[in-house]
Order: sequence, then C-alpha cells, then structure tokens
Amino acid sequence: MEPEITWAEEWLAAHIYRVLAAPELIRAVPWSKIYRFKTDRGSVYLKWSAPAYAREAALMAHLAERFPAEILPVLAANHDIGAFLMPDGGEPLRMRLKESYDPQIVGKLLRQYASIQRILSPQVDSLLALGLDDWRMAVFPDLYDDLVRDEALLRREGLSVAEIEKLQARGEDIRRLCRTLAGFKVPETLEHCDFHDNNVLLNANGLLINDWGDAVISHPFFSLAGFLDSAARNHDLNAESPEYKHLKDAYLEVWRDDESPENLGRVLGIAKVLRPIEFAFNFSRVARMTTKKEFEPYRGYIAEALRRFLSNAS
Repeated sequence: MEPEITWAEEWLAAHIYRVLAAPELIRAVPWSKIYRFKTDRGSVYLKWSAPAYAREAALMAHLAERFPAEILPVLAANHDIGAFLMPDGGEPLRMRLKESYDPQIVGKLLRQYASIQRILSPQVDSLLALGLDDWRMAVFPDLYDDLVRDEALLRREGLSVAEIEKLQARGEDIRRLCRTLAGFKVPETLEHCDFHDNNVLLNANGLLINDWGDAVISHPFFSLAGFLDSAARNHDLNAESPEYKHLKDAYLEVWRDDESPENLGRVLGIAKVLRPIEFAFNFSRVARMTTKKEFEPYRGYIAEALRRFLSNAS
C-alpha cells in the first residue's frame, strides 16, 4: 500500500472519521494523485505530489489562513511524503458553466482571485520561502534562454531545427517585453499558473480556488491570459463577445488603482504574448522530472505553446 494511503487512513482514524469504503483514485498523473475517502463526515480528499510540487500544502494552508472564504482548508499535511488532506469543497465550476454559462459568477471569481493577488503582492518573500519558483520579469528571460537551449527536449517535442533557431533568436525580444512589463506599476505576485474554471469549486457558500501545485511568483496577468484562453477553448467565447469583455474587465478593475485602463490593456497584451512561454516553462518542469515514457501523453504541449508564441509575436 502507498505510504500516503497508510498515513491518511491513520489520520482519519485518529480524528474519529469512519471510512465507509476503500479509497477511490480519482486523478492520476506522473506528478500527482488524488484519492477520495468516503467517510461518515463527508468525503475527504488525499492529494500526493512529487517533490517539485509538494509545496502546495504549505501554500494552501498559508492562503486559507488569510482568505478562508476563497481557499479550501488543509485538514492535515505530511510534508515528508508530499501528501495532504482536504475536505469536500463542492463541484468544479466548469460543470455548472457547461450547463449554462454565467459571466456574473465568473466575473465575481476573477475579482476575488485578482484581489488575492493584489493583497499578496507585498508578501512575495514569504511566498518564495514556501518553495515557490521565481519566474519574475527579472529572471524570466534567463529561464527562456535555458529552455530554448535545451535542444534535446525541444527536438523530442517535435520542433524543427529552424523553429528552434527562431526561438533562440528571440531572446532579446523577450528581454524587451519583460522590461516593458516590469516598467508598469502592476506588481509581481502569486500566479496560480493553471487558473481556469475546472480548478475552482462551487458550493452553497461560494467559490473556492483550488489546485495550487503549479503556483509561482510572476506577473499576475498571466493568470487572466490563461483563464481567457481556457474560456475560449471550453466555452466558445471569443475576444469580441460581451462575455469575454465582461471577464476581462472584472479582473482588470481590481488593478485600476495601479494603472489607467489604457495601460492595463497594454499590460494584458504583453502578458498574452508571453503566456505561452510560461506554459512551456510549466510543462518543462514536468518533462525534466519524469521519464520519457511517463511524459509521452504530454509530448507536444511545449512545442505547441512555443509555436503559439512565435505566431503571436510575429
């Protein structure tokens, strides 16, 4: 039996939870697993993460202490084995939105999330101390250079020699864009790195932002760029639709004390150009911590993102 299962069962028994059935594996990827325990006090979820992502429990506990209405609490954590327990937080918001897309609910979510980012912006050092990766604009270009020089990885992803050379030639463009972003007054802060409606839970009390294992310190508008991409893919929203504009405005209004609406639009435009690179950074972490066989189902994601960058930046 996996050590995280043994630990979870022992913790539940010690805290007077009666387990009603064998744990159910509901999600499994090479870097993470989630189990559901049905108990006499409701469902309890066990999450195990590989070492590169195991800081999630500490981050969630840190966030839940400050934002208890928006973050699922951590019932218990075992940092030695990278596991933690959570209560049932509700159903994924995407399930509800697939039935009927409600931009008011999603706008509320985006304002809540942006408020968390803005409040935490002066606390970057404490977040980095929890083990989060630093992808701020000062280091982002160097991370880009490291990625595009990893020719073995990029060839394995399916990029051609010509594509790799184009990417390697864009280093100065990346530096210019990062300097421009850093020159605006929107502060760097916590960035979920996988923020979309399937990582948000809906219950009778409201919305809970979940699944923080990918989180980094970077530019906050990457979150909005990724969220809008996901909304376009999963809900057929496009940049000209009223719903899309409502979501964008709901997020940006939180930052209007920092910059004018015109400048916020410019910042988002740059973030949209750079967001595919951040996505590639995220999956390169996975590629470097898994075997080729384990990574095979995800092969091509990095190449697709980098091609999208080349297309958007041209």
